[in-house]
Amino acid sequence: MTKKSFFFLLFLLVAFGLFAQEKSYSFNKNCKNAYTQIINLQLDSADFFIKTEKQNNPNNLIPVLLEHYQDFLSIVLTEDQEKFKQLKNRKKERLELWEHGDKESPWYLAGQAQIKLQLAFSRVLFDEYFTAATEINSAYHTLEENKKLFPDFYCDNMGLGVLHAMIGVFPDEYQWALEMLGFYGTINQGIEEIQLQLSQDHQAYASEALFYYTFLRLNLQNDSLRFQELLNYYDKEPFLSLTEQSPLLHFSKAVVLLKINTNKAIEVLKNAPNNTAALPFHYSDFLLGQALLWRLDDEAPIFLEKYIEEYPGANYKKTAMQRLAWWHFTQNDTLAYQQKMNKTLNIGTTIFDADKVAQKEAEATQNGDLPNLFLLRSRLQFDGHYYIGALNELLKLNISESDDEVRLEYHYRKARIYHQMDSLHLAKNEYKEVLSLDGNSKRYYPGKAALKLGEIAELQMNKEDAIYYYQKCLDLDFTEYRKGIRSKAKAGLQRTNSE
Repeated sequence: MTKKSFFFLLFLLVAFGLFAQEKSYSFNKNCKNAYTQIINLQLDSADFFIKTEKQNNPNNLIPVLLEHYQDFLSIVLTEDQEKFKQLKNRKKERLELWEHGDKESPWYLAGQAQIKLQLAFSRVLFDEYFTAATEINSAYHTLEENKKLFPDFYCDNMGLGVLHAMIGVFPDEYQWALEMLGFYGTINQGIEEIQLQLSQDHQAYASEALFYYTFLRLNLQNDSLRFQELLNYYDKEPFLSLTEQSPLLHFSKAVVLLKINTNKAIEVLKNAPNNTAALPFHYSDFLLGQALLWRLDDEAPIFLEKYIEEYPGANYKKTAMQRLAWWHFTQNDTLAYQQKMNKTLNIGTTIFDADKVAQKEAEATQNGDLPNLFLLRSRLQFDGHYYIGALNELLKLNISESDDEVRLEYHYRKARIYHQMDSLHLAKNEYKEVLSLDGNSKRYYPGKAALKLGEIAELQMNKEDAIYYYQKCLDLDFTEYRKGIRSKAKAGLQRTNSE
């Protein structure tokens, strides 16, 4: 090799090395704008900012993460099988691109974890729990390592917070895998981590962190202050403005309101962000239809049918059809109820508990089983916090002439109403009556009764009774809403045992 050729080659190698080192992670203005548009579900607008950033700063790797966000949200909101396959195929390529960046940056490990987490959460929608568990575990250890290296990098807190809280709510059949892979954490730890992130200014994932924080706080903690605390976030800047633009935050705020004031929640849902350029957020239609059903409103079928007809995915399709059937039954239209329940058999999937329950009711309908009108109307009004109306429906029942299943539900409904009306002594008596009438029922009433007795005992600082009833809930062999009820019982045990 000539001296000239040698120096030319050396120059190329050095130049290439310098070029490779220039790859960086800059969550700059274009990237922040793109992220905001993604959270607002305006993916085309986000694409504009991503492409602009790629053109202006081709060595910035943050667009890799933003494009993964686009695909992830699109899959979650449409359950598109083809896009899901593409996302899985792009994982390796995107991780390889991401790893070309500065290893001394906190984004280096954080971005890898986010890519894995988003794909794992997507897998849950398609029942790929085992692979999701391994990806979650990998992301967990990556984030834990990053937190040790960069303790003040609060963007990690959202992912870590969700993961630390998830240990108590992951499906039972995969708990062994999480334990074997060393996945540990507590609910309080996870929630406190996201709280810390929300307290910081100008965090990259602020909107998303509030979204996750809302559902963790609602479902895994049961203190009476959580509703107002959450609303305080939504009603103040910067989240007030973000909520007005983002269908995701608008939805999660409505979920909070549904816990305390159905009429106000309905008003909020009817005034959701309406941008024709945004990806449709069909879950709001389902939630609005269900809320209207709770107050036996004639508008309920409009939004339930809209969800059934327009949502391209499969999850909660059976539940929506079941709710539509219920509305017809409350109007004394038994034929329409049976027709809708028949349709429930042939739509959607049964990955989630609510869809499994809808499927089971549809199968029972084939054998001529019908709901009890008064119990159904009581249940719906109770769910909407219309407690007097719910109690009045129960008073119409002749319980002495009812069968065991009706008596079981009757006492359960009565217990729930008294509980929400703060008549805790009466509620506890009714819950205990449910447990005494259990008779190995596969319905969810005994499990939920034990859970609620545990929650009452916990609030009354009776740790012994709280542990007893939470464990009782876990020992009962019921099938309806099993994952959700058991996850809350596990969360209760975790809280009480940590005190």
